[in-house]
Amino acid sequence: MTFQTAKNILIIEDEFSIALDIEMRLQKMNYQVAGIATNYNDALPFLLEDTIDLALLDINLNSEKSGIDLGKLILNKFNIPIIFITAYTDSKTFADALEANPMGFITKPFKDADLYNNIQLAFRKFEKFSESNSSFKIDNQNLFIKVKGILQQISINEILWIEAMDNYTIIHTTGKNHIVHAFLKTVLERLGDNFIRIHRSHAVALNKISAIEDNLVYIEKTFLIISQNYRNNLIGRINIL
Repeated sequence: MTFQTAKNILIIEDEFSIALDIEMRLQKMNYQVAGIATNYNDALPFLLEDTIDLALLDINLNSEKSGIDLGKLILNKFNIPIIFITAYTDSKTFADALEANPMGFITKPFKDADLYNNIQLAFRKFEKFSESNSSFKIDNQNLFIKVKGILQQISINEILWIEAMDNYTIIHTTGKNHIVHAFLKTVLERLGDNFIRIHRSHAVALNKISAIEDNLVYIEKTFLIISQNYRNNLIGRINIL
């Protein structure tokens, strides 16, 4: 088994001993564990504040809302791939789970290879899923946005900053804003290294930053808040004399 580096994974499992076992397995595979949540409400702060690449989610959370309820929220509102983990193998559980469009399904007990292979497949499937549902294309230094069936071209160099708005993204350029039907995370993954997230709802073009003051980034006449979770990453990406 060839382990690859560093995706941020959230574990949502109501049996803490099992969650700790999964955490140790993931760490041996060089994955980062964003945290452990035991139910729907515990998971929300992680989803709202952290950058999560994938959620491992127990179907039976022994709470008012099931893992399937949470799975639907994670995919539709946060655009994060999910893998269900369950001890139940009956056809009804599986059929219900399919409504959340999981990228994987692991039955307890499982081996390390089952976990690793499902994670790798989930990332591959989710990448294809995101591409097929995207309303924009990127070609070299240009971004093409689909508006009423027509692809309109924007130079990537003109983009100042990007804003998340539910399951849409607003792309701010000088003098004009463009709305695409895609999540901020998906847009960022395809724009390249010059763009960096500074907040759950905002990302900026590094070469458009005019100043940084305390927890604010200035871009032309606009200032944006830097979340504490993203500040160190931003400071690490800029050259300070």
